[in-house]
Amino acid sequence: MQFEHPRAVALLFGGVLAGMQAAFWLLPHADFSEKEKRVLAAPPAVSAASVADGSLFSQVESYIADHFAGRDGWVGVDAYLAQAEGRNAVGGVVRGRDGWLFPAPLADNTETLEKNMQAITDFAGAQDTPVYLMAVPSAGAVVQDKLPALHLDWPDADLLERARRMAGDCVRWLDVTGYFQASDAPDALYYRTDHHWTSAGAYQAYCLLMQEQGKASVPPETFDVKRVSGFYGTSYAKSGLWLTRPDEIALWSDPALHAVTTVYDGDGRAPVTQQGMLFEEYLEQADKYAVFLSGNHARVHIETDADSDKRLLVVKDSYAHALAPFLAEEYRTIDLIDLRYFKRQTISDWLAKNPADEILLVYGISSLMQDKNLQWLA
Repeated sequence: MQFEHPRAVALLFGGVLAGMQAAFWLLPHADFSEKEKRVLAAPPAVSAASVADGSLFSQVESYIADHFAGRDGWVGVDAYLAQAEGRNAVGGVVRGRDGWLFPAPLADNTETLEKNMQAITDFAGAQDTPVYLMAVPSAGAVVQDKLPALHLDWPDADLLERARRMAGDCVRWLDVTGYFQASDAPDALYYRTDHHWTSAGAYQAYCLLMQEQGKASVPPETFDVKRVSGFYGTSYAKSGLWLTRPDEIALWSDPALHAVTTVYDGDGRAPVTQQGMLFEEYLEQADKYAVFLSGNHARVHIETDADSDKRLLVVKDSYAHALAPFLAEEYRTIDLIDLRYFKRQTISDWLAKNPADEILLVYGISSLMQDKNLQWLA
């Protein structure tokens, strides 16, 4: 290809490169990306050891990639170009209809699933109290009318049926997949831009638990609902599709129920106690989902004035956070433990000093397929 003014083209190209280089050095570098919801690479640590083992060069590459001028814009351009070229599922996110961003189907990691289910059944078999397992399918397996015309199949139903068979009789299996797929409004059960279920989805999961226990659910009109707009979730952060409209978070709370929440971290920090289960200061921050129980912590303890004397232990990932306001209707005391951060003892050791009347495991399918911390159950 011949340019009419090759020197001008070369000067323009060189000017763009020089301008981007100057912008990299002159503009301030952020520590956190609001859109991608992640900590950006720190400046490289220069040392003889990092030069010798080659890690310095990897650090430099990561730092430049995270801090070049206009990064958010370039990431967005790349994401939309990928869509225009027909490359969906870029960044592990599938763009669906009506602004839906689905986590891509999981790979069939049978080995980890089998190990996790073995850990769960060994733990449940050693308990004298009922152990329930609430395994949550991903949105793509439920909200199927919002999927794009061409897409891979979501294997959640088959994988969870395999997990149910592994669970055997010692685990009380809660069929969230079947319950959700039978819903009249499956698109109300998940966020469009996040992998979690909505509060409406968490309420339906609570109803399923009550059904399994032969109890009546607290009716939805019991709760006051506050709706907050402007929520961009994890799928949005991974996608680069910055023009996607935001979600709305619905905060359900029972004005007649009194609850005190205490958050414990595993790093020695003093516990934080507050009235209620919603931490609304997070609504002003990038990670608005942390409004539920203040985000991820080693243990969260909830004391309620529910008409019950029962104590519940929830071993969980972050799906359980939006579920807590509904569980609080049924139990006087609730402890929620996250094995990713609770490292000082096993759950069996903790139960020896803190017995529970019932135990509920709440995990998204991705955790059952990938999380290796379930070995800390027993």
